[in-house]
Amino acid sequence: MSGSFDDETGGHGGDLAGAARRWNLPGGRLIDFSSNVNPLGPPGGLIEHLRGVLPEIERYPTPQARELRHKLASFLGVPEKRLILGNGANELIHLLALWKRPRKVFVPAPTFSEYERAAKLSGAQVKYYSLPPGKKFNPCDLEGEISPGDLVVFCNPSNPTGQLFPGSDLLSLARAAEERKALVMIDESFIPLTGRTQESLRRIEGGNLWIVLSLTKLWALPGLRLGCLVGPAQEAAELTRWGDPWRVNILAQEAGLYCLEQEGYLDEALALIEEERSFISRRLTETGGLRVFEGAANYLLVQGTDPGFDVADLQNYLAERGILIRRADNFHGLDRSYFRVAVLKPPHNRRLAEEIARYMKKLRAGSSALLNHNRGKNGGFSGGEGR
Repeated sequence: MSGSFDDETGGHGGDLAGAARRWNLPGGRLIDFSSNVNPLGPPGGLIEHLRGVLPEIERYPTPQARELRHKLASFLGVPEKRLILGNGANELIHLLALWKRPRKVFVPAPTFSEYERAAKLSGAQVKYYSLPPGKKFNPCDLEGEISPGDLVVFCNPSNPTGQLFPGSDLLSLARAAEERKALVMIDESFIPLTGRTQESLRRIEGGNLWIVLSLTKLWALPGLRLGCLVGPAQEAAELTRWGDPWRVNILAQEAGLYCLEQEGYLDEALALIEEERSFISRRLTETGGLRVFEGAANYLLVQGTDPGFDVADLQNYLAERGILIRRADNFHGLDRSYFRVAVLKPPHNRRLAEEIARYMKKLRAGSSALLNHNRGKNGGFSGGEGR
């Protein structure tokens, strides 16, 4: 898998230990733009709170995270009976695929690689449908291909493009799939970080509609892992009855309960994301030779348009300076001209913009020297037969 340190990671970002080993850098020196979690970090006081509950690890966690499930249902505005908690959204994506065993799984391209991995692990055939950066989604393009027993996956907003799609379009897709006796899973992990929760379908209860959310992303808890799945009440009850009762460990439950009580945290994060996403987009666009795809989430997809641009070279250049970006060439349908950067706090974002500007300046200087060299060899022409 191109662009990854190791197949163990699935090509994801956030592997600081692997990056530090690859570039011979201490992990603390890396500024991580490869992992797209809430740039505020965990809510203030959480680490101290968890220190106080560490002795609780000698007992089993509360089955099905009952208290957290109850309070989270209220926070999300969904009935508790429709809610399943898990060890991160990724675990729940795999759990749903393994439980339902779909015949075919329709996966957008490009998108998060775990949908394909979960489909293949469940024995399903993977079928890609094209959803490149900036393309408007038309449910009719996909509806005719869906058959009974299939699963259609959609990521909203898209990862890696950040594009947010109207909930009405996805609801139309879900209803068409239900008529064809197929399932739909919409990954809304980043919707809470867009401030556009009106596009969420989590409050819609359909017989075939499942919504997955990453609380890891929302509260910046990638090391603890916490996610939830919202689905039809009867099926959620069945999965709860037969699934692992201790899927969420004690520290993750305590972290979730603490985070739910932090008023103003999400508003602060949304303000930071909006301002800093705009800053990164503007600065990278002004640098030249880069196309920034406007997104609604806490990350941006960027394409190098200069001749000779190669994301592996940029990744190496930045890593040697303590900055880790997410190569995007292992997303299906993207090539070595694409990369993704998370939105972080202002000092880090400014450092990223400055280093990329330096790199692009050197790239253009090198391309210009090569072009002049070729012109000299070709009698003043960049190509073709000299006259």
